[in-house]
Amino acid sequence: MTSVSFEKDIAPLFSQFRASMMWRLDLTKYEDVKVNAQTIFSQISTQQMPPSPYPSLTKEQVAAFAAWMKQGYPA
Repeated sequence: MTSVSFEKDIAPLFSQFRASMMWRLDLTKYEDVKVNAQTIFSQISTQQMPPSPYPSLTKEQVAAFAAWMKQGYPA
């Protein structure tokens, strides 16, 4: 996979849910997502997040999140 960044690739994954969901942390803020990346990855890779009735992230979106972590969480 090519280079993945938070602003370009990761924040948009979650911003689509922002208006309709209440979160414990802001999934569109870099620091919040970076600090909680392992937990978030666990939730999105097992399709526990986002919750029903929202569609699960695609395999490609989950792979992008994994690549972002592997690449050292580029902003």
